[in-house]
Amino acid sequence: MKIPALVLAFFFSQYAQASCQLEEYERFLNTQSLVMLEASVQLFEEDKDKFKIIKPFVKLEVRNNKLKVYIAKKLSELNPEVLNLKGPIANYVPSVSVQIMPDGSIRDKVDLAMSKDQFYRSEKSAMKPVEKLYLYHEGMTDSEKKRFLSARNSLSEHMETNEQFEFMKRAFTTSLASVCPLD
Repeated sequence: MKIPALVLAFFFSQYAQASCQLEEYERFLNTQSLVMLEASVQLFEEDKDKFKIIKPFVKLEVRNNKLKVYIAKKLSELNPEVLNLKGPIANYVPSVSVQIMPDGSIRDKVDLAMSKDQFYRSEKSAMKPVEKLYLYHEGMTDSEKKRFLSARNSLSEHMETNEQFEFMKRAFTTSLASVCPLD
C-alpha cells in the first residue's frame, strides 16, 4: 500500500513543480504584455504619431507572448527536456536552443519539438514578415527606422514607470529553480 502512495506522491510533486514553472513563466509573459499595453496607452495620450508607429510592434510582442505561453504548455506535456529549468524565468522556453542534425544542419530545438503543431506553424509563418520588419528592420528606410527607434524608446520609458516593471525585470535574473525548487 505504501508503494502506490509513494508513486502517486512522486507524480504529484513532479506535476506541481511543472505547474509552478509554467505559472511563473506565464505570469512573467502576461505581465510583460500588460506593461507594454499600458505603456502604449500612455504613449497614445502623449504622442499619437509615435503610437501609430509602435502599435504594430506592440501587437506583435503581445501575440508572440501568447505563442510562448502556448509553446510552454505544449512542451511541458510533449517534450519537457527542451525547457530551460535552470535558467532565469524569462528563458523557460529558450529563445535559441540549437541541435545539430545527422546531416550536419543546425535546427532550433523548440522548432523541432513543435514542428507537427499546426497552430504553432501557422502563428510563426503569420508573424515572420512583421518580425523581419520590427525586429530586424528589414524593409525600413533609414528615416522609418529612426522614427521607429524613437517611438520604441518612448515606449520603453513609459514601461519603466509601470509598477510591474520591476517584477518583469527580475524575471531576467531570477532563476526559475529559486522560485520552483527542483527535486
